[in-house]
Amino acid sequence: MLGLRGRMALTALAAALGALVAVLLLLGPELHERALDQTRATLLAEARLMARVVAEPMARGVDGDALDALVDGAAREIRARATIVARDGRVVGDSALSGPELLAIDNHGTRPEVVEALERGVGTSVRTSTTVSRNLLYTAVPITHGGGTLGVARVALSMDGIEHEKAALERALLAAAALAFAIAAALTALLSAPLVGPLREIMAKAREFAAGHLDARIEVDRRDELGELARILNLSSERLRERLDENARDRARTDAILSAMEDGVLAVDARGVVVVANRALQEGLGLEDPTGRHYLEVIRQPEVGAVIEHVLRSGERRQEEVVLQRLGLVFALSGVAFPGPAGQAPGAVLTFHDVTERRRVDRIRRDFVANASHELRTPLTSIRGFVEALEDGAVDEPATAARFLGKIRTHADRMATLVEDLLELSRLESGQQAPQLETVPCAEVTEDVVASFAALAARKPVALACEDGGAPLVVTDGDRLRRILEALVDNALKYTPEGGHVVVRTRPGADGAAVVEVEDDGPGIPAEHLPRIFERFYRVDKARSRELGGTGLGLSIVKHLAEGMGASVAVSSDPGRGSRFAVTLPARPR
Repeated sequence: MLGLRGRMALTALAAALGALVAVLLLLGPELHERALDQTRATLLAEARLMARVVAEPMARGVDGDALDALVDGAAREIRARATIVARDGRVVGDSALSGPELLAIDNHGTRPEVVEALERGVGTSVRTSTTVSRNLLYTAVPITHGGGTLGVARVALSMDGIEHEKAALERALLAAAALAFAIAAALTALLSAPLVGPLREIMAKAREFAAGHLDARIEVDRRDELGELARILNLSSERLRERLDENARDRARTDAILSAMEDGVLAVDARGVVVVANRALQEGLGLEDPTGRHYLEVIRQPEVGAVIEHVLRSGERRQEEVVLQRLGLVFALSGVAFPGPAGQAPGAVLTFHDVTERRRVDRIRRDFVANASHELRTPLTSIRGFVEALEDGAVDEPATAARFLGKIRTHADRMATLVEDLLELSRLESGQQAPQLETVPCAEVTEDVVASFAALAARKPVALACEDGGAPLVVTDGDRLRRILEALVDNALKYTPEGGHVVVRTRPGADGAAVVEVEDDGPGIPAEHLPRIFERFYRVDKARSRELGGTGLGLSIVKHLAEGMGASVAVSSDPGRGSRFAVTLPARPR
């Protein structure tokens, strides 16, 4: 491929060559005509000279040989063929023929140049001579003497001479064209040399600009158009780099804002193709590479699609609450129009605010209010009934009054216990009581708890035992651990029938943890109740639980006590064969 300099030289040379060819094409016919006209004028002058030479001899009536000799002598001076034609067309003299050959010449009275000379005074013609079989230029003039026309003097010259002259002129033009072409080539090479270097520099830097190296600069110090072009390119590169940097900063800020948002953000263009999906959305919904895909491939939820389509069609704000069944999450959606590129329809942007926890808390609050109200209503109703009975006269019956007062005290104690448990649960949830961490030997705590419940177990009777499986020392809140075990042992004793067994066991757990288990052989807990066993006011057997004096808050308090000191509590059960509650105390640096 030719370089810039070669293309410039080739272009200039082609232009020069084209101009020279045009000159040759235009001047060639003109040169031929000029040469022909010049020769014709010369021959006419010679023909007139010949006519004056032979006019007097012809008027005197000299014989043919003398006239032919005169013509031959005159023709030697003009280097052309001279012919004398009589008035009747006979050839009476010719510089090319003599004697018998002259007598044998055809009558020339009908020759075009002869006819034209007699009619117009001058005759010319270019044709092939029948006498000498050559292409000749003929000129003829009448021979006059004493006011009369004696004949025609004709002079002819071979066209070969004219063609040679034309060829000589063309060769001169070609030589001039070749010289001009060589000069043009030299000038092109000379003038293009100072331009090639700067142009190559500009092209090289332009390639760097295209490759993204916008810090490159064109070092061309000229005051002409090339210098101006270099300065414009440098300025354009600087402006482009500034804009790209600004766009990068804006994009980084936008990405940082989107990444910091806890709400999910999804933006689609007018066709529904995802253009933005922040990290919160991808992690919250478990999406992989959503950008560039249609939203129907990303989120297969009709309610979400309905919000997007509404915004795309109307451009109006749309709010909706959607439950994603696949994830079990509830989101508050808010969709607004998303500006598209210039000349294109707007898209839509949606925010996904996770309200699952809020809805769960609302449900728990409603359940709590309902359960607390129910739990308080029952003893209050009983107390009101007994008070009314006392007011109606039962107070005058000592035995009945004493029995009613005992019932009132029982229900009042039950309400007090319920209120105390509610206050305890509230304190745990609010974090008002921080755990007091210390090194605790789990076996000693379990022995103390078992000892404190020994009398109660003996009265029922239930066999209460303690087993030490070698649990390690752990750093935890000993008082909370004691309260947890007391609540679990108390529940186990309540629900274990007479003659049953309750075992408090300690053993080592994974990664240096300690595990304390409370196991009984009571009725057990059906599998459908296990996920909700630690919820507030949740009872497996409500009637029996109230009969045993339970408030429905004990296991919820156990769970909050364990979580508050970094432990965990779990339950497993085999209905009809008993339950096992396990408290795992993680290992901590001492």
